[in-house]
Amino acid sequence: MAPNIMNNPYFQFSGGILAALFFLVVLFFMFIFLPVSIVAEAFSKLGLTPVQGVLMLIAILVGRTVNLPVFTSERLVVVPKPRTMSFGLDEQGRPVQIEEEPANELKKQVFAVNLGGCIMPLLLSITFLVSFQLGNTADGVYTWIGFAMVMVAGGCYALAKADPFTGLRVPLIMPALMTFVSVYFFVPEPFRPVAAYVAGTMGTIIGGNLAPLLTPRIRNSVGTPLVSIGGAGTFGGVFVAGILAVLLA
Repeated sequence: MAPNIMNNPYFQFSGGILAALFFLVVLFFMFIFLPVSIVAEAFSKLGLTPVQGVLMLIAILVGRTVNLPVFTSERLVVVPKPRTMSFGLDEQGRPVQIEEEPANELKKQVFAVNLGGCIMPLLLSITFLVSFQLGNTADGVYTWIGFAMVMVAGGCYALAKADPFTGLRVPLIMPALMTFVSVYFFVPEPFRPVAAYVAGTMGTIIGGNLAPLLTPRIRNSVGTPLVSIGGAGTFGGVFVAGILAVLLA
């Protein structure tokens, strides 16, 4: 009599180890190597080495998480609290789920500047402009950069909307496209990389954050407890505009 053989359940990857390694390599290339290479190439057009470009990328991404408060308004905004859930026993001793609806909280609205999305792009813009000045190649560059910045800021102001989660939001790709158009068609070629970065980042911040916050109609519709200039809702637009526009220009 043949013995009974019990087939235990098991997991099997039919693609093989080589296919799995190839898949991991593709993921690494698409989500790490390629984005880092693009950013390094963009910063190299601005005079930085690849290593400096990668370090700057890391610093900007880390700075994205840091908001520095600059002003606390007297305006109170509603901060909804999440529901709480607990478990108890009913009269028959059976376990039941109890949901509690906490009362909403009122907080003063805080305005802050984001380290990676506002302060660092501002410092980089100043650095690139100073380098142009020291290199005696700044003749007329400020006029062209100012013109491109006004165009980008105007477009971002028209597209900026109040968002219940981030305060203010601008479309991710539109600042980069507006920067590319204004720089490629109106700025002389020697000035394009610096003009693209400065106009793309500063134009997005001015038009997407500062100008709307100075407009009472838009500012009063922002109901988040923290309004971050260059932070959530705008950081992506600032970052993409600064990198993509330099590459395209």
